[in-house]
Order: sequence, then structure tokens, then C-alpha cells
Amino acid sequence: MNYLLQLVLILVLTKLGAHLANRFKLPTVIGELLVGVLAGPAVFHILTYGTFIHYFAEIGVIILMFIAGLEGDLKQLFHYWKPALTVATLGVIFPTAAAVLLCVGMFDFSLKTALFLGLILSATSVSITVQVLKEMSYLNTREGAIILGAAVADDIICVVLLGISTSLFGTASTQNSSIIGMAVPKVLFFVIAIALAKWLVPVFLKIASKIQSSENVTTGALILCFGFAFLAVEMGMSDVLGAYIAGLAISETNFKEQLAAKIEPIGYAVFIPVFFVSIGLEITFKGMQNDLLFIGLLLFVAILGKQIGGAIGGKLFGLTWNEANIVGAGMVSRGEMALVVANVAVSAGLIDHNHYTAMIVVTVMATLIAPSMLKVFIQRGKRVVSGIQLNKTSEAKS
Repeated sequence: MNYLLQLVLILVLTKLGAHLANRFKLPTVIGELLVGVLAGPAVFHILTYGTFIHYFAEIGVIILMFIAGLEGDLKQLFHYWKPALTVATLGVIFPTAAAVLLCVGMFDFSLKTALFLGLILSATSVSITVQVLKEMSYLNTREGAIILGAAVADDIICVVLLGISTSLFGTASTQNSSIIGMAVPKVLFFVIAIALAKWLVPVFLKIASKIQSSENVTTGALILCFGFAFLAVEMGMSDVLGAYIAGLAISETNFKEQLAAKIEPIGYAVFIPVFFVSIGLEITFKGMQNDLLFIGLLLFVAILGKQIGGAIGGKLFGLTWNEANIVGAGMVSRGEMALVVANVAVSAGLIDHNHYTAMIVVTVMATLIAPSMLKVFIQRGKRVVSGIQLNKTSEAKS
């Protein structure tokens, strides 16, 4: 199918999907994700995941996380680094341990295969969560800061565990990649990114503002966004992490409000809808009938492990149970990091292609379920707060 026709179909269908989701009081992202499932190989086979959709989706998720950084609060993020790290750590331990027990105990997997399956389930992707938090005006809250900080820490923990696992259990080629060799570029990335964010970004935007051309500051911001994303990929980190750091850096400048108003229409008009559809396009039901029990149980473990781990982590730092559950639900969504771990596991010969497909299905299904879970907990929290405020008003009057 011609790429222009694909783009027309995606834009029309995602707007209809978002509209229907709103009518049924669901997060709009659910409607856009389901468009991908229904229009893709799983059901009607109208769209297929190809080069065009891949690159548009990559740009979409990069811009989405850049916007999240732009709207972020760096001071608040640093303030909550302890609960964020705790949430990330428990959010890795719980699903990984549960998956290992399940795979070894029920399905007779080897320990190394079970460990890699657990690692796939431990990787969080916050891009879908960000969309729901934005919709619910919950991004710049304590829970939002903890979720975003935990997502960054989660990526780092998964990379370290992946390095250890491949060095211990992988094939000769993967074992040759030492843990230090994998970790050093990632640590170096944070050093370079922080230095650039502090000293380069403000100067670069001031220079861009003096250039006499249309949308010069907006273009300058996008250069920083994609430049940081490129740097992250080159140093072994996720591109969305680089874009998020670039957004955070800009959020500390005087250009924050101006750029947020300019970048959001670019992302949400074209690129971000393609990203959401691309996730649904990964789903296929071919050959799944033989692995339904395996997929169902792993999906249960994937959701419950992150929810419990994240909620306990939040509760340890004084959050109410509902606030802690919001944090847990915010960590349920999976994405690019889970796919990276799955690809390494296949390359190392630790899982076969049938189980790789099953893990992709579990990853996508968890991502489809996560937004509704998050919305339910946020709405419940808002009702609790409203009830408390109403009681205080009544007591004051009496």
C-alpha cells in the first residue's frame, strides 16, 4: 500500500478511535492502540508494519517523550529520586522472580531461559503512561515524578541485568561483551547529557532565537531533541531517554511555554498517532492457540508483578495506598526496552522464536491494558481527594 494512503488511513482511524474511546470514558490512547490491532495482521490486515510506519513511529515516541520532558519539573524529579529508585528496583524484582518461578515450576524451562523471560517482563516503557498522565492532568504531581524517575532507573537496571545475564548464559559472541564494556558507555552518556543540558542547551536556544528565519526556536528545539536521542542510541541507551533529557533541559529555560505550544501540534497531529497504531500492528494471533495458557499466565505475572512492586515501593515512602497504586499502574506498560531484551535473548539462543512471539504478544497486551488501569486509579484518587475536601468544608461550616 502507498505510504500516503497508509498515513491517511492511520490519521482518520486514530481520530475515530480516540473519539469512541472518549465516548466510552476510556483513555484516548486505548482507541488508537486498538486501531492498530483491528487494522493490522491480527484482524483485518489493512495495514502492515513496514519501513514507513517504523520510522514515523520512532519519531512519534521521541517527540512524545520530548514533550513530557518539556512539561516536566526537574526539581521535583530530583526531589523524589529515592522513591523512584525503590519503585524501579521492586518493579524489576517482582515480575522477574514471579516469571522465573512460573516458567521453571509449571513449564519446565531451564533457569537461564526463565531468567531472560523474567527480564523481558521487568522492562517498563513510560511513553504510553505519559499520554494518560497528560490527559488526566497528572503529569506534574508527586506520583507522576516518581513514575518518570522510576522509568529512567528501570532502564538502567535492566541494561545492567542484561549485561550480567548475557555474560553468564549467552553464546560465545554475547559473552564476549563484558559487563564493564556495556556499562561504561551508558554511564558516560549521563555525564555527557547532563553537561550538555546544563551548558549547551540554554546557549544554543539563545543563538537560535537570534537567527532570522521562520520557527527558528522550534527548529532549534527539535535539533536538540533528535540530537540527544541520537547520542543516547550511540551510547547504548534508549532514544526516548535522550529526548526526555533534552525536554527537561529546555524546561529550565525561558523558552519552555513557547516551545510546548509549538511542539505538541507537530507531534499529536501526525507522528504520535502513528506510534500508537504501530504497537497494535505488532499483534498477531497466528499460532497463539498452542501458547494461550503460557501467554495468559505470563500476562497476569507481568501486570501484577509491576503493580505490586511499584505500589509497595510508593507505600514505603509515605504515599497512600491509592497514590501507591497509581505509581504501580504507571509502571505496567511495556515497550521498546522489553523488545530489546527479547531480541538479545533470541540472538543468544536463550529463547526460541515461538516463545519470542509469545513475549511480544504479552508485551503489547500489557501495554493495551495499562492505560485503563492507570485511569481507574487516578479517578479513584481524585474522588477520594474531593470527598476529603467536602468533609473539611462541612466541618468548617458546622
